[in-house]
Amino acid sequence: CFSLLDKLTSQCCRRRVRLLSVILASYLSYRLNGISFAAVQQDASASCRAAALGPRPDKAELAKLGRALPRYMLKATGGDERLALKRWAETLQWRCQIGDEDLVTRPNPNMERIRRYYPTFVHLPDKEGRLTYWELLGGLDPAGLAKDGMTSAHIRDNYIWQTLFTWDVLAEHNDAMEVTVIVDMKDFRFSSLTPSIVNMFVQTSSLIQKHFPEREHALYIINAPSWWEQVYNMLSSFFSAKQKEKVHVIAGERESRQELRRLIDFQNLPCEYGGASGPLGSAP
Repeated sequence: CFSLLDKLTSQCCRRRVRLLSVILASYLSYRLNGISFAAVQQDASASCRAAALGPRPDKAELAKLGRALPRYMLKATGGDERLALKRWAETLQWRCQIGDEDLVTRPNPNMERIRRYYPTFVHLPDKEGRLTYWELLGGLDPAGLAKDGMTSAHIRDNYIWQTLFTWDVLAEHNDAMEVTVIVDMKDFRFSSLTPSIVNMFVQTSSLIQKHFPEREHALYIINAPSWWEQVYNMLSSFFSAKQKEKVHVIAGERESRQELRRLIDFQNLPCEYGGASGPLGSAP
């Protein structure tokens, strides 16, 4: 019922579109703004020492501890330094509680298990030097995740590990670096968005909005289904102008590959998308 606009007038399709709108709104919020670890007291860590400065920390003291107020927090608050410091203090407390420094030094045992059913990859940079993060939404297999014992909490925690590893290890705490997100919807099925998966999107969205704001340069949705644009147009009122500017929807495999070549140099583009680099998952 999504392929023809006139069919949306039927009661059945209106219900389905409303449900799809809610689900996709949760997903876009999660993407635009992203394992359960018990609270760990890391008194010696830089984040814990910085968190001990309290809810209104001194900028100079934060810098001495290697936890200076990041530019992305200032960007997220429209340059309001006082609010940015407050938000950064809350993030430092959260980082202390999960033991951020120790966390990224330990293997993530669930990453490869989850990737079989929910493929996500950090890959080589785009033409502007931003890391690329790939999410193959068409490969999402909720039944496989459930059978392997992977819950929405496991998926959320895996995403937190990947996010911390990306920014703290790969990007070496570079607070100016951003990421280009590419979501491939080839073979995507509406049935893949189960309540558990939607719950994961919602949980992760709140964490990403709070602790990693303004780190995504843009979101490219490639190989979008024919019904996507119609649904997205209905969803667009839920997002700010800034958020809408970040979303680019490309339908069709040929058009999607053209857009990828515009974004990413041939030698950095994964071979499965017509480039010369190794496949997704092979980048150092």
